[in-house]
Amino acid sequence: MRARVLHLFLMTLLLRLSVVPVQAQHPAPEVGHAAPDFTLPDLNGRRVRLAEFKGKVVLLNFWATWCPPCRLEMPTMEKVYRRYKTKGLVVLAVNVDAGPTSVIQSFLKEFDLTFQVLLDPQMETLRLFRSFSLPTSVVIDRRGIIRLRELGYRDWTDPESTKLITGLLDEKPS
Repeated sequence: MRARVLHLFLMTLLLRLSVVPVQAQHPAPEVGHAAPDFTLPDLNGRRVRLAEFKGKVVLLNFWATWCPPCRLEMPTMEKVYRRYKTKGLVVLAVNVDAGPTSVIQSFLKEFDLTFQVLLDPQMETLRLFRSFSLPTSVVIDRRGIIRLRELGYRDWTDPESTKLITGLLDEKPS
């Protein structure tokens, strides 16, 4: 019994120590703070870094193929992407499925989605943004500052979302 308690204590301590450095390196990714940089592979294996999109407005979305609210939200993201991509909007859809990429590709085809999909099956980037629910969306302005965090479904074509996106696109990069 004593050995078991000691084992649990040591495991808890190790877990706590392994989490602290990540949080210490990155400030809380909240509205008004710089978005933490990350690099993830896309469906073709190409490494994509968030910092590549400085000067653009980024709609960063964490999702999964099995998530019902994600399935509802994706078509609205595609509409806003098609409408504003030539004005500087980038959609990065970070998929957290652990299964084969063929499932993701089928999903994209089913919904005719054309924005960029990145892979995060270990959910490291989701945790970096300190989120544990799907979908989670983060809107990042041209300077790399988080302007909105949204937990759960959002209709990206509604008037409030349109006003947010167009307002950020109208801001000049500094």
